[in-house]
Amino acid sequence: MLEPMYALTTLTAELTRELSKRVTGKLLTEIQIQTISTSIVGKYFSDWLPTPQREAEAGERISAARIHITKATQIISGLQDALEKQADQLDLLAKEIDEKKQIAERYAILAQTNQDTLAAFKSEMEETVRRELSAQAEKGKRVRRAVSVISGSITLVIGAALGAWFQIYFEPIIKSPSSQPVPNQPVQNQLPPSR
Repeated sequence: MLEPMYALTTLTAELTRELSKRVTGKLLTEIQIQTISTSIVGKYFSDWLPTPQREAEAGERISAARIHITKATQIISGLQDALEKQADQLDLLAKEIDEKKQIAERYAILAQTNQDTLAAFKSEMEETVRRELSAQAEKGKRVRRAVSVISGSITLVIGAALGAWFQIYFEPIIKSPSSQPVPNQPVQNQLPPSR
């Protein structure tokens, strides 16, 4: 008979404990915690059992952790945004580099084509200029020879005329060799007569 009564008490205790867990959200009620902590075994485990102060501290730590997690999430989001912006900028730079590379290749091809064209044009122009200079040299050869003969003749005539004029003008000033000093005689200051 004690057994059903004991079973009913145990069942009631279990039911009460489960009901208190569901209602309060705590594993043990305050009375159960005090009962366990006063027993011999409970003294060793009482530090591990929750108290109102410990639960309040745990709540504060949870709140602080949530705040830290929120801040960390914001920082990580900011870093992700910054990294995405940098990735976009790098993509733009890569596109610009590719475009400039293509432009440079196109200009290199044009420059090579222009060099070939320029070399052909240059050789053609050199040949044309050589032919023209040769033609001009042949064409002006007779004129140059005529001018050379005429200028040489004029130079000879002018030279002869100047020689004659000097001889006529300076002849009375120049004395005969007899009046010239002899190398063994001392030189005297002789001035030509003035006119």
